[in-house]
Amino acid sequence: MNNTADSGLSEVVSVALILTVLILTVTMIALIALPIMGTNTDQVHNGDILLEFAQMKADVDTVWLSGSANVTRQAVFTLSPAGDRTEVTIFPNLLSAASFGMVSLSYGIPHGEYAEVIITYTSSNMYAEDIELIYDDGALFQNGRLLLPGSVSGSGRYVVVVNKTKVPEMSIAGAGVVTLNYRLEEIIDPAPGSADTNHLCVFWMELR
Repeated sequence: MNNTADSGLSEVVSVALILTVLILTVTMIALIALPIMGTNTDQVHNGDILLEFAQMKADVDTVWLSGSANVTRQAVFTLSPAGDRTEVTIFPNLLSAASFGMVSLSYGIPHGEYAEVIITYTSSNMYAEDIELIYDDGALFQNGRLLLPGSVSGSGRYVVVVNKTKVPEMSIAGAGVVTLNYRLEEIIDPAPGSADTNHLCVFWMELR
C-alpha cells in the first residue's frame, strides 16, 4: 500500500518539477533571450535603413550630376526587421512583429510652383533605440545630426525639388517594404545676373 502511494507521489513530484523547469525556461527566454535578440535585430535593421537612405542620396546626386532625365529609378526602404531581407533570427515572427516604421515624402522650402523635397524615415522599435533619417535639401541627417552634406557643384547649389501639382505629400507605415520611384524631369538654371544661384533639379517622385 505504501509502495503504491510512494509511486504516485513520485510521479506527481516529477511532473511538478518538469513544469517548474519549463516555466523557468520560458520565463528566461521572455525576460533575457528575446530582448537581447530583439535589440540585435533592431540595431541591424537601423544600420540597413541608414545604408538604404545613403544609397538613395548617392543615386539621386548621380542622376542630376549626369543630367540623366526621363529615366525612372527606384530606391527600396525596409520599414522594419520584418521587411529586412538580410536578417535571420531564431524567432523571426516574434521579433519582427514587435517593430515597425514609416516613410514620408513632404514639402520643404518653396520655390514658386516647386518645393524642396523631404524624405523621412521614423522607426518605432520594440527593443533598440529609435532612429530618424531625414533627406532634406540634398543632405542626409540621422537623429538631427548631419551625416552627408547637400548637393553643391561649382559656384551654385543644386536643389532637389518636386512640382507640387504633380507630386503629393504622402506617408506609408507598416513592417514591410516601401519603394520610392523617382525621375529627373529637368534642371532649371538660375537666370543670368540673378541673385538666386540655385539650380532646381525637378524630380517626379512617388512612394509605393
